[in-house]
Amino acid sequence: MSTINGFDSNSINSLFSSMGTSASSSSSNGVMGINLNDYASIKNGSYGKLMKSYYALDEEESTKDRKSKNDTNDTDATIRSIKTASDDLKDSAAALYSAKGLFAQNANGEYDMDAIYEKVNAFIEDYNAMIGSVGLAETESIAKAGGNIVNATSNNIDMLSKLGISVSGADFTLSIDKEKFMKSNISDVKSMFSGVGSFAYQVGAKASRVYSMVEDKVSSGSAYKSSKSETTSSTSKDTANTIAKIKERADDLIATGSDLYRNRDLFDKNFNGEYNTNEIVEEISAFIKDYNDLVIAAENTKSSGVESAMKTLEGITDAYKKDLAEIGITVDKEDGTLNFDEESFLNSDMKEVKSLFVGTGSFAYQATLKATMVANQAETEANKANTYTDDATYGNNHNTGSIFDGII
Repeated sequence: MSTINGFDSNSINSLFSSMGTSASSSSSNGVMGINLNDYASIKNGSYGKLMKSYYALDEEESTKDRKSKNDTNDTDATIRSIKTASDDLKDSAAALYSAKGLFAQNANGEYDMDAIYEKVNAFIEDYNAMIGSVGLAETESIAKAGGNIVNATSNNIDMLSKLGISVSGADFTLSIDKEKFMKSNISDVKSMFSGVGSFAYQVGAKASRVYSMVEDKVSSGSAYKSSKSETTSSTSKDTANTIAKIKERADDLIATGSDLYRNRDLFDKNFNGEYNTNEIVEEISAFIKDYNDLVIAAENTKSSGVESAMKTLEGITDAYKKDLAEIGITVDKEDGTLNFDEESFLNSDMKEVKSLFVGTGSFAYQATLKATMVANQAETEANKANTYTDDATYGNNHNTGSIFDGII
């Protein structure tokens, strides 16, 4: 049986099974008008490379585990291109999902669809650049992370179509029909692009993960030889840049988590006997974002202390996984980040939500304590990391007092 990049026809059919095709569709019709016999035409394209890595055989993991987390099969130029593209995409995604005023009504009760379209179009342009760039990756871990972005898109293909956003069957890039988009239901637009539970956030988080993966591959000179690849002595296994980012993200989660679990007024009802769900969603969304940012930042650490501290944080999340799922918060099986289904969340019992996020017996409290362990280990590494590489010198050892100040 002929194959495409190592996949037989059954693998290809399975790969495209979640894209909204009906069970009655014949193999000759394929997906979005593409005949299955024409799949060979994308053999050398970026999509083929992404999916080959996304569905890599388990046996490859043992080989990967023996390699350094900074190893790469890509040239420095490729890594820099991926770094730029992923940085642009995470920024344009954030400009959508975190923009409070963008999706607000004006004095006339209308939405500025022109401004929304401009942001969405910029996001699509950066998305396409990202897919094209990461599609060139030869490093399995990077290509697989790019495949996660493609997978997030395939899971939302029907809703994107409702907004006039179509997906190419050849390379999985996006295109937008402005006229159709401008006539779309604003609630559908908001659900896809506004807030932590949106498609924009999912893509942005996954782009951040790619950025984190490639950032040190450039700065540490671990990609194909560059002019700044000479390393100097260090007692830390992580670059200074990696440790600084982990420390910063852990501190963010400590601050957000502390504010959340202490905020008992958050679940007070108003004079109509109703909860301020907008404020509740905002506070918990901020917590989830900072949690995810820390998980992504710490993914490439080679410090056993940081890894151990992160496992305790992830262990707490796993212990609360069932309760969190009941209020619309699930753990991504690919990277351990949290997914937020705002609709399910708002339909939850707010008393249950409060028990998970307010007070010293809550998930938020436990996660905050574990984040202090991560920050503590990162600070220990920072005090070791003098000059891991010429590019990644550590100028600030974060000697800012007790990490636990203001937490308990």
